[in-house]
Amino acid sequence: MRFFFLIPLCLLVAYTGAGQTQTAPERKAQELIDALNQTPFVRQYREYKAGIELDVAEFRLSESDYPEREVKRVQLYYDQSRQQFDALLDKLETDLANRTMRKTIAQNPQGYSKSLQGQLTAAVNYYNDNCKKLMEQLSERDSAMDLDAVQGLFDSVMGLVELFKSKSESANQITAAYLESEFIQPLRLKRWEQM
Repeated sequence: MRFFFLIPLCLLVAYTGAGQTQTAPERKAQELIDALNQTPFVRQYREYKAGIELDVAEFRLSESDYPEREVKRVQLYYDQSRQQFDALLDKLETDLANRTMRKTIAQNPQGYSKSLQGQLTAAVNYYNDNCKKLMEQLSERDSAMDLDAVQGLFDSVMGLVELFKSKSESANQITAAYLESEFIQPLRLKRWEQM
């Protein structure tokens, strides 16, 4: 009978011990990831991403109602849009993991913000002008996305860059692999097949 009381105690000890195996550099890296995830840019990017995925998932539910050729065009536009958004995320990952680039960002945050905004604008415009437009034409209904949210996304880039600048010491502890798994990957659009 005492055996059954020891099992929860052992599990508790094992669970609390597992949480303490994180090294000081790993804790600093996680603090940076947590701070990045709380920026208005990341919160709005997640909302925008969810809006795109919702629109595509809704389209996919009724794709059998449309000519196969048009569905393939929507898929092609979506895949190309996803590649553009991924390129933006890849840039963030590369720049945040590179100590020299972080110094450059700290020295010229407005220039870097404009660069990110340009890349983000190109990705959003490509999605809107191609994938979203074709889905709306075929389904004869408007997208679930709010244009004010898109503008808020553009406006919040500078806050993300300012965080890079203020947390540069924490960024020194981060690896590209950790950044990819804990920050970048959750921001990536789902593949067409996953919808």
